[in-house]
Amino acid sequence: MPYFVNVSAANIYRDAGFHSEIDTQAVLWEQVVAHEEKDGFVRIETEDGYPGWISKHQLIEVSRSPQLTMVTAPVLWILEAPQPYSPVIRDAVAGSYLEIIAETEDWFKVQLPDGITGWIPASAFTPMPPLSRDALIRTARLFMGVPYIWAGKTGKGLDCSGFTQMVHKLYGIRLRRDARMQFEDAAPVSKDPLDGQPGDLLFFAENGERITHVGFALGKGKILHARGMVRVNSLNQSDPDFDPDLRHHFVEIRTFLGSLSS
Repeated sequence: MPYFVNVSAANIYRDAGFHSEIDTQAVLWEQVVAHEEKDGFVRIETEDGYPGWISKHQLIEVSRSPQLTMVTAPVLWILEAPQPYSPVIRDAVAGSYLEIIAETEDWFKVQLPDGITGWIPASAFTPMPPLSRDALIRTARLFMGVPYIWAGKTGKGLDCSGFTQMVHKLYGIRLRRDARMQFEDAAPVSKDPLDGQPGDLLFFAENGERITHVGFALGKGKILHARGMVRVNSLNQSDPDFDPDLRHHFVEIRTFLGSLSS
């Protein structure tokens, strides 16, 4: 029977225990492959193939095949009734999914994996604009100021590769989870940090040759990335937000956008 995540963002641990290192997250209505249970945890693989352990209390078996729609709003509340100040029953995040079972002009009634129903504003499913470099960056900028959280991949907290993965996902582009994996899969663009078009990815290696950081190119050496929080820095020495450490650790610009225009 299929297993689905029952909370907006579930931590995925390296071992079966809350004291283990957190490697990534899984999101609401994400289907996972379950293997074994141990000490209140289930060993799974996430939708992007990442292995780990999730608390069994955040996982639900669902016998049917739900028709799911991806949430595009950064973070939203699921409410008891279609009214702005109705009690909250759960939350959802961009890149998670919901099952729509009814709708009005301004609201959608949704069902959660455990069968509970609630209401969300129609803006939760605002269609993404046609894919372009400018559109991708406008979407990425919606997460400005979101705090850096190790292994985070939602609007409640992001790490560098969780940020790039989530924004691409909203446009139907599936990236693997880690910066190193994204570097391996992306097409080379340039080894000049001032090159690249908006939406390309800048990769960095802080220790030796292993890729440890990634962010979105904004053009002319500027980068939008998750470090401390989602912020803008520059690799151009003439810019006031120049960051010498980023320039020193820069490796290469690569992309998943090919020859896509702005």
